[in-house]
Amino acid sequence: MFPSTFEYHRASSVKEALSFLSQFGDDAKILSGGHSLIPMMKLRLAQPAHLIDIGPIRELAQIREEGGRVVIGGLATHHAVETSEVVRGKLAMLAECAAQIGDIQVRNRGTIGGSLAHADPAADYPAAVLALEGEMTIEGSSGSRKVNAAEFFLDLMTTAVQPGEMLTQVSFAPCT
Repeated sequence: MFPSTFEYHRASSVKEALSFLSQFGDDAKILSGGHSLIPMMKLRLAQPAHLIDIGPIRELAQIREEGGRVVIGGLATHHAVETSEVVRGKLAMLAECAAQIGDIQVRNRGTIGGSLAHADPAADYPAAVLALEGEMTIEGSSGSRKVNAAEFFLDLMTTAVQPGEMLTQVSFAPCT
């Protein structure tokens, strides 16, 4: 099946992506790797009139240590999570989880943020993020907020991300 028609917008910053979300409201969806959203669109489970591609926002792909936590940007690919020295050294279970996701094409394009934001029950990350007590950072026009994993996943395919907001990163206390 083919997805319904939509307009494509490419954001170059978080601020611009949030501006698009504000402008288009409930008719907009964030596109990162596309491995969660595109299948939903093909099945017509999601029919956004506007897709906002955040791929160019490279700072969202960073993996780093900050404030005693491991911080993974929402655009970090499964491959980047799998091979990151920081993740492998401090969150080995998450690296192993990422290594088991899909095939090489999925691991090279799919993102941790897209997987978490869609809360697909078939996805690998939600259980790992819950077990590791991850904390998601959600940004919107009124600023950012942090939501722990236990409160982030509300139901099947439903998260704490509200209209006009986007998941920008997930962080963890190291498990060393």
